[in-house]
Amino acid sequence: MTVVRAPGSSANLGSGFDVIGLAVDRYVTVNDQGVGDVCGPDHIARIAYDAAGGPADLWFDVGNVPPSRGLGFSAAARAAGAVLARLHAGDDLDAARARAYDVVHDLEGHGDNAAPAVFGGTHLIAGRRNHRLPDRWPGRLLVWVPDTETSTDESRSCLDPEVSREDAVYNLGRFGLLIHAIHSDDLSLLGVATEDRLHQPCRFDAAPHTREAADAAVVAGATAAWLSGSGPTVAIAVAADHLDQVRAALPPGGAVSEVRLDIGGAVPVDAV
Repeated sequence: MTVVRAPGSSANLGSGFDVIGLAVDRYVTVNDQGVGDVCGPDHIARIAYDAAGGPADLWFDVGNVPPSRGLGFSAAARAAGAVLARLHAGDDLDAARARAYDVVHDLEGHGDNAAPAVFGGTHLIAGRRNHRLPDRWPGRLLVWVPDTETSTDESRSCLDPEVSREDAVYNLGRFGLLIHAIHSDDLSLLGVATEDRLHQPCRFDAAPHTREAADAAVVAGATAAWLSGSGPTVAIAVAADHLDQVRAALPPGGAVSEVRLDIGGAVPVDAV
């Protein structure tokens, strides 16, 4: 039996709308031997598997990546399916992932979740090109995952199709600082580096419970808090000595857990 697992991911990181994402140690799996739920023709993992040239039947396990929560479920499912297809076609793992990335990028429509799901790590996206940043993350990373779901397409509907020069400059400066923070492993920069005017204001307005969680985290001592993807999950950067007090301050109605950067990406399970 061939089993491929792929990680969830957290995109945007505040100021990096549609151009950055990092893989987290939560996973979905696909296999070719009947374990889990069969993937019908409309399943997103099956569509990616077929698009990558897969010849077999496919089964899927959602694992611990909840759908529609801003943790890259669709990219993870597609990455697992596409990589398995290319392994079935005889590619080695590097070639399988290179070809799978093109498939997942096209199906997702952008690469900020696709690249982390396929390759692991943190990736900058420029068109189809992706660039991997250092495999580290400043401080510790929590996620507060509420019980509610968010449709990415619906959340994009609130975004203004035009932005002011002032807002563009605001985000550009902070995004540059974010890249420096990751390269220099400097947690102290993330509070400013993750500020955003392009996508989070309207999304927070549509999800006041999510805004409440982000605000509570910062008041309790977190360095930064921002929407994971389009939400409603909140990602939180925090120093180790503030971890417990931030956990305790987060509101009910959501589950909080610590996640770590996944650096392996989509891989056969026996290769982990």
